[in-house]
Order: sequence, then C-alpha cells, then structure tokens
Amino acid sequence: MTKKLPLPVDIIALLLKHKRLSVHELQYHLAVAKAEEADFKKLLKKMASQKELKIAEDNVVSLTKSARLCRYQASKEGRGGIALDLKTKELIVIHPGSDNFAIDGDEVAVMDDGLDKTGKIQGFVREVIQHKIKNIVGHVEQYKDKYYLVSDNVKLGNYPVIIDGIHQTVETDEIYNAVVSEYPTAEHAYFKVKLVNSIGKIGDDAVFVNRVLIEANVALEFSEETEKYVDKLPEKLFETEMVGREDLRKLAFVTIDGEDARDFDDAVYCETNPDGSFTLSVAIADVAHYVKHGSHLDDDAFGRGTSIYFPRRVVPMLPEKLSNGLCSLNPNVDRLVMVCHMEVSPDGQITDYGVDNAIIHSHYRLTYNQVQTWLDNKAPLPEDIKANITSLNAVYHALSRARKKRGAIDFEGSEPYFEFDDKGNVNALKPRDRMDSHKLIEECMLAANVSVADFLNKSNHATLYRNHDRPSEKKFSALKSYLDSIAVTFDVTQENVRPKDYQNLVERIKDKPNNHIIQQTILRSMQLAEYSPKNIGHFGLAYERYLHFTSPIRRYPDLLVHRACKAVIHQKTYGYIHSIEMMGEQTSFCERRAEELERKVDSYYKCKYAQTHVGNQYHGIVTSVVNFGLFVSIPELLIDGLIHVTELGGDYYVFDEKRHSLMGKNSGFKYVAGQELDVIIANVDMERLFIDLELVELVE
Repeated sequence: MTKKLPLPVDIIALLLKHKRLSVHELQYHLAVAKAEEADFKKLLKKMASQKELKIAEDNVVSLTKSARLCRYQASKEGRGGIALDLKTKELIVIHPGSDNFAIDGDEVAVMDDGLDKTGKIQGFVREVIQHKIKNIVGHVEQYKDKYYLVSDNVKLGNYPVIIDGIHQTVETDEIYNAVVSEYPTAEHAYFKVKLVNSIGKIGDDAVFVNRVLIEANVALEFSEETEKYVDKLPEKLFETEMVGREDLRKLAFVTIDGEDARDFDDAVYCETNPDGSFTLSVAIADVAHYVKHGSHLDDDAFGRGTSIYFPRRVVPMLPEKLSNGLCSLNPNVDRLVMVCHMEVSPDGQITDYGVDNAIIHSHYRLTYNQVQTWLDNKAPLPEDIKANITSLNAVYHALSRARKKRGAIDFEGSEPYFEFDDKGNVNALKPRDRMDSHKLIEECMLAANVSVADFLNKSNHATLYRNHDRPSEKKFSALKSYLDSIAVTFDVTQENVRPKDYQNLVERIKDKPNNHIIQQTILRSMQLAEYSPKNIGHFGLAYERYLHFTSPIRRYPDLLVHRACKAVIHQKTYGYIHSIEMMGEQTSFCERRAEELERKVDSYYKCKYAQTHVGNQYHGIVTSVVNFGLFVSIPELLIDGLIHVTELGGDYYVFDEKRHSLMGKNSGFKYVAGQELDVIIANVDMERLFIDLELVELVE
C-alpha cells in the first residue's frame, strides 16, 4: 500500500539523507514545482506514473532515471527537432509531439526514450525550464474580434500569436515588436503577446536586420548606466594611468586591417636579431582597464558576448566611444595595451615570451592592400617603418614554415563581400582574396594566443581555452563517403586522423576542378570550436593548447583572458563573476548566435541581389545532392540556389546517400556533386530567403 506523500520539506530531508538524488537535480525539481506543496506532490505523482521515480514504503523517493539538462533546437518546421545535452554534448532526437510545447532555444529537461529506427538517441521534453524567446516580430492581421501577430519565424512552431489587447493604431504594412506574455501550453496552444512598438515598414533592409536581432534576444541598446559611465570617460589618457606600465611608445608599432575597419585592437612590431631570430611584439588594446569587473558595462558586454558584423552595420560588444575610441589603437595617440613579447627562432619556434601591461603610440594605420603592395615590391616602404615591415614579413614566413611542419590545416579561399550603391541596393558580390598581408597578421595573432595560453597554464590560472575537437565519427564517415563518391582517397580512420592528414587532403585537391566545393565539404566535416576551462587542444591549428587573447574589443572571452593575465602579473587570482564553465557555455552560445545571424542577413542580401537577376541564365556547379534536389552554386554571382527534384523532368529520381547522387529510375541519368549545369534563376522567396533555380534544358 502506497503511503501518503510527505510534505516537500520532509521529502527534501529524506532525499538528502539517503543521497538518492543529487542536489542539482533536487533544485531543478523544486524550481519546476515552484516550491509549492500541491504542485510538488503533483509532480512526484506524475514522475511516479511515468516510472521516472519510485516511492518506497518508508516514503523514501529515488529516481529510476534522471532528466538531462538540454538546449532545444527546433526543426525547420518548428515542431520536433533535437536537444543538445549541455553536459555531455550528445544530441537527442525529439520527434514532433514529444516537444511538450518547447520553443527553439529553450532550456529543457529531457528524458531518454531509447533508440529510434536509425540508432539515434530519442527522447521527450518533460519540462521547459526556461524560455529563451522573449520577443516576437511580425505584422498585424485581424480575424473577427482578435488581432494576430504574423511572424515568418517558422521555428516558433507555427503556433498562433494572439495580441493581448490593442491600445494603439496599427498599420498593415508595418513590422511590430511584441513581448511574449504567455507561451503555448496544453491548456492553450498559442502565444500571447503585448505590442511594444513599430520597427518600420515591411521590406526595409534595416527593419529586417533589427527583426533578426530582436528575435535572437540581442540588445539593440546599451543600458542607461553603461551610457552614463561611457559618457564620463575622458578623451585622453591621464599620466596616472601610465604608471607601472612598460613604455613602448618609441617603437614603430603599426596596425594592419581592412580598408573599412573602424576599430583596431591589435598592433605589431618586430625586430630581426643578429643571429637571425626575431623579437615579435603583439600589443592588444587594454579593454579590461575600462570594462570593470561586475560593472553594468561588463554585464552588457557579457550579454552580447561578441560583436556582430553585417554588410552595412555592426552591432558592437562595446559602446562606440570605447570600440572606436579609447580602446582602438588609432595612429598618433597614446593607448593602453597588454603586450606579448615573443622570441621566435629562424625556423618559427617560439622559444620565450613575456606578457605585460604597456603603453604604445601607433605610428601608422595600414591596410592589407597597402602592405601587400609593399610585400610585392610594387612600391617603396616608408623609411621609418621599413625595418618593422621587413622583419614582420620575415617572421611571418618563419611562423608559416613552423605551421606547415606541425601540420595545421590551412584552408585557402576567399570571403565574399557586398558592394552597395548610393540607395543601399546590392551592386555586386565580390571575392575578397586572402593575401600574404592577411596571413602575416594571422600568424602574429596565433603566436600571441598560443603564448598566452602557455603563460596561464604554467601559472596554474583558470581560463577559457579555445578548444577544437577532432571530427566526430558521424561527420568523418560522411566526409569519407563524399570523397569516395568523387574518387578522392582518404585512407585514415577517425580514431587516428591528424590535422596533418586534413592538410595533405587540402593540398591534394587544390588543382581539382571545383576544388572550393570539395574544400567546403571538408570544412563542414570539422567540429565547431568552443570556449571551455577544460583544455582539449585545438585540432585544426594543431596546438596542444590555445585561447583567444587578441580581440577583446569584439570577443568577451579575450577580455576574461586579459583579466586573468593581469591577475597573474600582480601575483593574484582573478575571481570570475559566474562559474567559468557557465561563462564558457554562454560565450560559445553567443558566438554561434552571431554566426547564425550573420548568415541570415547575408542570405537576405544575396536574395535581394538575386531578385535583380531573375530570368537570367548562368553556368552553375552542383555543390551538394540531397533527397529533395540539387544545391547549385553560381560562381559568377557568388550565390547558391536549389533545383527541386520535381524540376528535374518527368523521371522519378532515387537518392543514393552513399554516392551523394540522384539517379533517374527510368533514364538512369545521374546528378552528382561537382557536376556543371546551366541554370536560370526562376524565383526568389524573400520570406524563406530561398533562391529557386531551373535547368536550362528543361526550360527550353
């Protein structure tokens, strides 16, 4: 006979006494129950009925299995998806109907439910712990006596969004920001929202960018306290701020960045020693001097995690007065920095280093194109920085040789950039080639980052490492399958693969037609890099340990590294404001969020650009084959589109996952990755941000 459930306090005492439940799990259950007796009893009964716990005769409660703390990622349809276990990083399939009204991005408790037919872990969402979506953006429509907010964000699960009272005049051609007041539940499968304000007209580029930022919970403004603090900061340095710092103002430090760069957080200087070795100094803006631990500005920066870069706009991690002013190493002004001095051997090995607080006076603001002109001997070097640039070029080649020797992966290629006309329309999409001047700065930054990682490791100081794990078995198998389908050998196993194996593969496919497509597939097989206090090394760069030190203006982990370095210099220990594990997870999440938003806005502008070419014919290359069609790249425009399988003609096409191909059942005609086709841009869907293509042969 089951006895009456005891009160929550009694349950707590019994659970802790018998250690049947971890404190973390207990806190979770209490939080869900909101510590209310009736709710807690209801929860226990529910868990008992689902065989998640058992209640013994003596009223001792124990779990039969525990819930996993996960982040839910909805599918493209918005219902069902995957849950990422925040502890183990395992992925759990959540089928539609098992999501328990979870919304994309939510923190959820997930119960395992065995393996599905494909052998993947499947589960169900038991509770939504925290909703991450706070705002919904869309246009207003009226149906009978209710007003609805219509959003094109399919990851909201296609639940209706009911506006809770209209207290303002609304326009049908405007986009509104609304705050969520109620989330979908079993009792009511819809959102309730309150309108906040209009953010502009439908179809406006700036409105689209604001829309994706609001929906991703990115703050558009800094807090009032932050603005007041920044307003009071002086324009110049005080003498007292320079006390105790290494004075490097006489050294000819220079910054080297893109033509359109506005913040300069790194400056470089190098000397060649008589024995052929080098003394390389990398100076990084001392952001920690201005962003005080635990301040409102610190809270704002941590919440953003990183700057976000769009084609016509930057959402900075720090206010402009800091990012473009006091923390930017502008030429001909004194600036506070943290400097990493490195002794580099002629063969590119870092033999010694030192980290210190310093002050510099940048002599020049140089651009990549300008420096490349000098490196190519197309223009004479200015005499006052000739020795520095010459030494920087020499140390770059030494570090590059060492990089090659250790087997780091070096993907070649170019990044596309948008050109706009005076009205803000996309004129062109052009490749930005990676020149030696880019690689020079990259090698200097890598050297500083790996030196500081060693500095903090030897000092036994906790920090956030930049980890990059080896490829997962699943991704590695998919890569091998793809390479087999295009007759490229890769005779290594996932257990034994080394960075050098990947680099050799990249070298071998360099001269192949459409090598950039193969390179993209290789890149997709790699794991995402993450921030964590537990060092596992950096697979891609072939480093035993690595971190980010060189961009504290735009990356919060770099700011934390600076604070840790300062603590070590002063023989202290930096006390992180939150658990360092949580800070690693949060900054990794912010980085992924920024990348996703940047891709989305890039897709928006690519679609706008494609709209001006609808009906035109182009030469295309199949980049990947999926069961629903062919993804095709148009090199001339630097855009991609889809030929849906239904547009391939009257034949029935069978998808071969192993061979990455679609084959006509009757004709035997095969479509494969790398195949060249002539296509027409048929349609551009601005809501889905999708470009539809058609085959020229079928159009004719």
